[in-house]
Amino acid sequence: MTGDTRLFTRDFCICTLVCFFYTLYFLIFYTGMTSYAEHRFGVDMAVSGLIASTFIVGDLIARLYVSPRLERFGKRNIVKYSFLFSTALCVLYPYMWDVPSMCVLRLLHGFTYGATSSAVNTLVAEIIPPSRRGEGMGYFMLSLSISSAIGPFLCMYLQDHGSFEDVFAVGTIASLLGLVFSFCMTKGRPRDPTYRVPKGVSNYFEKSALGMSMVLFVFYFSYSGVLSFVSPYGQTIGLSDFAEYFFVTLSMGTLFARMFLGKVYDVHGENMALIPTFLVFILGMVLLGTVDNGWTLLLAGAMIGLNLAMMTSVGQAIVIKLSPPGRYAVAISTFNIAMDISYAIGPVANGSIIDILGYRGNYLVMAAVACLSLSMYIVLHGRKVAGGGIAKGSR
Repeated sequence: MTGDTRLFTRDFCICTLVCFFYTLYFLIFYTGMTSYAEHRFGVDMAVSGLIASTFIVGDLIARLYVSPRLERFGKRNIVKYSFLFSTALCVLYPYMWDVPSMCVLRLLHGFTYGATSSAVNTLVAEIIPPSRRGEGMGYFMLSLSISSAIGPFLCMYLQDHGSFEDVFAVGTIASLLGLVFSFCMTKGRPRDPTYRVPKGVSNYFEKSALGMSMVLFVFYFSYSGVLSFVSPYGQTIGLSDFAEYFFVTLSMGTLFARMFLGKVYDVHGENMALIPTFLVFILGMVLLGTVDNGWTLLLAGAMIGLNLAMMTSVGQAIVIKLSPPGRYAVAISTFNIAMDISYAIGPVANGSIIDILGYRGNYLVMAAVACLSLSMYIVLHGRKVAGGGIAKGSR
């Protein structure tokens, strides 16, 4: 093993902190937006949902536009200026006077989030030693697990015991702290002002990342029903008290996977890292669709969280491994765009299935969708690395 294989370098830790703060402000502003829009503008839930989802539209636009231009603009510059604009936009939320103005603000805010995420993920891909990429991405994405537990909790607590202005204030502080830490970044490929963005489809998508991106899209299509409908499902089956803690156990599952299972990818390869946790996820979805007591509901959450963590960290490590170094940003963007699109359309499809089959029937259907995602993984990638570890094909 040659070269510097240290993982917890100064820049890695700073990128992880920055990721924590931009994910935290995203979740704080996203979780409570439908309720805020309903109270502030007197609109129905459909319009409130539209206001919330415009953030994702801005995120997608940023990934498509900014990711191919990271080399030209410089990743550190993008992170700093995106956080600067994000903090300014956070301050403006209480002053939006109608639905169109709020949608414009949400669109711009989503753009800053997408730009920051694209730049930071690419920086981390360059920092982590290739021989420890699975472990490193797992530790890096611990910030996602922790912020995913803290952000929604803070938002709901402040709505119940404070005000929406308190929610916006905490989100603004999170963005401001991210800005402060962004000035501490020192590493990354130097900016190349002469870099020319490729023309055509390759400007926006990395071909080598399409296979895993398709797998991720189908997987998150399955998971989106969990994210969107567990709360009303818990009320329907009389387990609402346990449903409140569902995402706590889910986050515990993701934390366990990212702390202890990332090394499996580095030592034994992607198949050993993903296929077993995929099977656990499918079983968790079946349990969710047949649950009859609260403890089983919480167990299902922990099981689902395991593969949720592995799909994002190991999946991203795979697309980085397969792509040329100069295309890391576009490869990561391609991967994340698939997830964002699935987040956008998955709840609509899940809701339509629920209208026909009910909640239980929907989760059993989504378990079958997860089986499809596993099959796609094996066909599109897994069979090509059967028996091989990270060393095979590693860049």
